Amino acid sequence: MIRTGKVVSAQDGVMEVCFARPEMCAHCGQCAGQKEETLVKLPGSVPVGRWIDVDMPEGQVLKASVLAYVMPLLMLLGGLALGSVLFEKEALRALTGILFMGGAWLILRLIEKKMRGKNAWQPRIVRVRGEGEGPEA
Repeated sequence: MIRTGKVVSAQDGVMEVCFARPEMCAHCGQCAGQKEETLVKLPGSVPVGRWIDVDMPEGQVLKASVLAYVMPLLMLLGGLALGSVLFEKEALRALTGILFMGGAWLILRLIEKKMRGKNAWQPRIVRVRGEGEGPEA
């Protein structure tokens, strides 16, 4: 998925790029009408004020979403189920679920550190638009 954004700051090889919410998202309602814009930090040194086209790998976005949301939920539920088998007290069952969810967080941190060097999850710049060339070009 290629999105167009505007570089709003650039410092030490890291840029902040502002993306407008896509038109297709306006009718979804899943974000409860949160921000109209999203800031994303990307490596690079494009001058502030320039528009860039960024490729956000669709398959990777789905994988990241599953890892970030589904895995901790499944670990929580698994911990609660195991706690139900092992303990009679509700507090211990809940604690087991919370500990398993914490384990998911640790696993996600390890995966994130491993993948960081590969740039597999990182959006990449595919085009820097010329001066005066806006998002509709």
